[in-house]
Parts: sequence; C-alpha cells; structure tokens
Amino acid sequence: MSGEALPDAALPDEALPRITRQRITRQRLFCNASLGLAVVLSCAPSTRYEQPDALRGYEILVTSQDSLGRGIAQGLARRGFRVRTRVRGGSRPTAYLLAFIFRETDPPALTWLHVRLADTRTGAIVAAVSAPLDSLGASAGERARAIVDSLAANPALRRAVSPT
Repeated sequence: MSGEALPDAALPDEALPRITRQRITRQRLFCNASLGLAVVLSCAPSTRYEQPDALRGYEILVTSQDSLGRGIAQGLARRGFRVRTRVRGGSRPTAYLLAFIFRETDPPALTWLHVRLADTRTGAIVAAVSAPLDSLGASAGERARAIVDSLAANPALRRAVSPT
C-alpha cells in the first residue's frame, strides 16, 4: 500500500493496514466534528446576549413544586419579580431557582440551606443565599420569607458572578 486512505467499501477492515484504518477513523471524526461545529455556529443568534445588571431584569423560573419552592415563588411575585413555573424558549433573560441542603459532618454539624439563581443562558450565578436551616424558621413558609427577604434586599447581588 502506498499510504493512501481507502474508502470502507474498497477492502474489508482486515485487509487495511492498521495505520490506514486509524487515518480513516481520524478523518471521519474530524469531518463529523467540523459539520457539528458548522451547525452550532449557524444556529447561534447573530446578536450578543447581554445579562441584565440587576436581578429585577430577570424572569425567575421556579419549577420545584414543594412547599419551599412555592413559598419562594409567591414571595418573589409579591415583591414585584416576574415568576413562572414552566420552561419557555425565546423568552426574556431568565434565572433558574436552585435550592439544596448541605449537612456538615464535623461538629457542630449544621444543616445549611443554599439557594442560587442562575442565568439559564450563561450559567452565571446572579443571586445566592446560604444560611443554617434552623436559623430560617421552623416552617417552609418562614424559610421562604427569609430567603425572599435576603434575595430582594442584598445590594451585593446586583452583578452576576462567573460560574467558575
């Protein structure tokens, strides 16, 4: 063989030298990757996405239907934020509400509630609250009120934080 890459149908795989099979595979991968990149670039919007400067510039997406999620959604809506419960494409800048609990293992072994609002297009955290769970109140309603008060009042949350 002269080192040329042959199409698959020309010879069975066993008849091709190992180096030629590797070259064919690499060429296919490169062509497929190039085609995928071209498709992604052709679908990208022609304008640059501008994140809002403040949390009020976002619609807040709360998909969680537990009592804490519903309480936070209602509290934010009462404070004048635009809140929705379903994903919708092509909408205004949107921040997704993510809430999770973290339990420390070392004494005093606190349980923390973390709430994050992340820009759905960039992944940047646009607002965050973390507090020991027992300091927020006994019921989900009290916890939701404390979280909403912190999100709405914190001036340090006016700028987005990089997701790194």
